Amino acid sequence: MELLHLRVLREVARRGSISAAADALDYTQPAVSRQLAMLERQTGQPLVERTPRGARLTVAGEALLRHAEEILARVDAADAEMQAIATMRGGQVRVSAFPSTVGSFVPSGLRAFGDRYPDVCVKFELAEPAPGLDLLRQGQLDVAVTSLGASPGPPPGFRATRLIDDPLYCALPPDHPLADLDEVPIAALAGEPLVLGSPRTCPDCDVMQQACEAEGFVPNRAYLADDYGASLGLVAAGLAVAMIPELALRALRNDVVIRPLEQRIVRRIVAMTAETAADSKVNDAMVTALSDAAAAYAATEQARAAAEA
Repeated sequence: MELLHLRVLREVARRGSISAAADALDYTQPAVSRQLAMLERQTGQPLVERTPRGARLTVAGEALLRHAEEILARVDAADAEMQAIATMRGGQVRVSAFPSTVGSFVPSGLRAFGDRYPDVCVKFELAEPAPGLDLLRQGQLDVAVTSLGASPGPPPGFRATRLIDDPLYCALPPDHPLADLDEVPIAALAGEPLVLGSPRTCPDCDVMQQACEAEGFVPNRAYLADDYGASLGLVAAGLAVAMIPELALRALRNDVVIRPLEQRIVRRIVAMTAETAADSKVNDAMVTALSDAAAAYAATEQARAAAEA
């Protein structure tokens, strides 16, 4: 059965005549009669009875109409929902981000998106970079704010939109000899006990590992910690040295000394989406909101640093 046949049957029942149904559907009367005849052949039942005053449904027609009303209501609802999503008046977008971005620019991006598209439901989940990418890969997320690590680009099947470059700093115990330097050469960290994250969950670890190897040494991974707050705690206790991204230094403790690295190293923070969703307007709108928020945050921080210089 075709949806058109069911719509014709419904209009005949509503209007009480074939001619009135034809007018409502903007068809000719013979066209409506042909649609009814085709439907009757498909069902093998007479569905409409002609009367002197018009037309009425037979018992079989009434039975089919009950199903037709339900089918057409579902189809109309589906069409309305698709239209709402296409025009950003409905639907949802699932987003993840990791703690240091949530402590800086991500909330502003989420708020801007919500102000612009109040009818789109935003579902947010806190997830570290690697787990966030896994959720995206499994289809449980639409946009993941993550880090590229040492990779030149996103994994196959994904698109990455640059949000912000987050420079790394050296965190030192106050009484460490390197704390007296204005900038710490990466080569000076050779042999130092370092706090590094797990390569399985923290792409930043790859960036740090690559930076050390470029200076001719393998980092001494004395402590394993994916949480930068924990890393700073180990540094404050005088147990180790750490390389910490700038975004993770917003809640800085007074028992740790922070120095720039002599060689600029950054972690590249991106918004990752699946290539299969390349035409998704809602995903693109969320990525744009996050990108704008990251740019505004970077500009504010740059102005603040200039004022303090």
